[in-house]
Amino acid sequence: MLAKFCTSNKLRSMTYFLYSLSGILIVAGLTGIFLPVVPGIPVVLAGMLVAVFTGGFMSPLGIGFLIGLALISVLMDYFSGAIGAKYSGAGILGILGAVLGAIVGFSVFGLLGMFIGPALGVLIFELLTKKNIKKSTRSAGYTLLTTTIGIITNILIAVAMLVIFIISIFI
Repeated sequence: MLAKFCTSNKLRSMTYFLYSLSGILIVAGLTGIFLPVVPGIPVVLAGMLVAVFTGGFMSPLGIGFLIGLALISVLMDYFSGAIGAKYSGAGILGILGAVLGAIVGFSVFGLLGMFIGPALGVLIFELLTKKNIKKSTRSAGYTLLTTTIGIITNILIAVAMLVIFIISIFI
């Protein structure tokens, strides 16, 4: 009987630990949406998956939906600036500048770099291809706009993931 009691206490302790880990990851991920050090949405997803696999309270369809939202978020982080550059008429090098600007900007300056890096990358690469300053700044402006829209979209995705997660706990 004592062995059975110890096993159930170990199981209960592990469950508490996993739920605590899940909560910490979710909070860290939400913080990471605004702070440059933590990749926000993927960490939120990791925390949710720990809780879901611990408690088994979400269907595979719900899990797939959360993963899909996280994937959209990651793609938005890196390609929203490139979409704006392409829409404004930037050349292939300008679009490459947006992607490189996002990567380098985030690596060096964190969230601010993720916000401004794509626009600077487009501006620099468009000027290097001998485009006039007016076209280059227009492309950079569109890139800045779509990058801003991407950040706002990531916040909305995080809220949607939280709502889906919380609803799945109580239903």
